[in-house]
Amino acid sequence: MTEPDERERFRHLPEPVRLEDTVEGVDTSPVPAADASDEREVFLRQAGG
Repeated sequence: MTEPDERERFRHLPEPVRLEDTVEGVDTSPVPAADASDEREVFLRQAGG
């Protein structure tokens, strides 16, 4: 008996999000320092391995 309720639930789209209600996020975490293992990974990736 829940099928008609489930179908009715999806008959209407939610209201669109207004631009003034949004917030821009910027990732400010520091970039980790490169070490020898990172250089090796880059080399292997460029070499196709």
